Amino acid sequence: MTNFDKQKLTEIVLYILNKTKGLDYYHLFKVIYFANIAHLAKYGFRMTTDEFCALPDGPVPSVLYDCIKDDIHCDKELEAMIEKSVAKGNDDAYYMLIAKRGADMDYLSNADAEEIDKSIQENAYLSYGELRTKSHGEEWHRAFYNTKQGRKVMDVIGMAKDGMASDDMIEYIKENLAVESALA
Repeated sequence: MTNFDKQKLTEIVLYILNKTKGLDYYHLFKVIYFANIAHLAKYGFRMTTDEFCALPDGPVPSVLYDCIKDDIHCDKELEAMIEKSVAKGNDDAYYMLIAKRGADMDYLSNADAEEIDKSIQENAYLSYGELRTKSHGEEWHRAFYNTKQGRKVMDVIGMAKDGMASDDMIEYIKENLAVESALA
């Protein structure tokens, strides 16, 4: 992830936390996931470049997940951005996150905000069980049960299909991914 990608992801987190007045990280990850796949299906590119991995309780943005969970191998630059911007609960509420500042909207497009707002409305207040069931789509199943893959990374095209992308949009996404790969 580039510095811009990390800052944008931080601003996405802050946008969600400010809109919801705080959220547990399980719901935060799912709001990001559903906003990302809706954005992908509608506009043909990802809102965040963080890879989503299929964990038992559903998809998580893997780099962000590692930073919030204080994983020893997390991206230290993103971790520092998150620590400066997000307060974590302690003791019995360790999973709760609160924004320390407003989101810098220079990093988010109107389309980003629109898809995040929809995802907040549709997902932020679902029960754990409802959200878990909803987030176990076809791509989650493919990635989670793929025994050849260690990290269980979800495929962008599979996520777009779960987001109901049209066949034409799938082709457009494939072209965008090829360009991204060539420029990397």
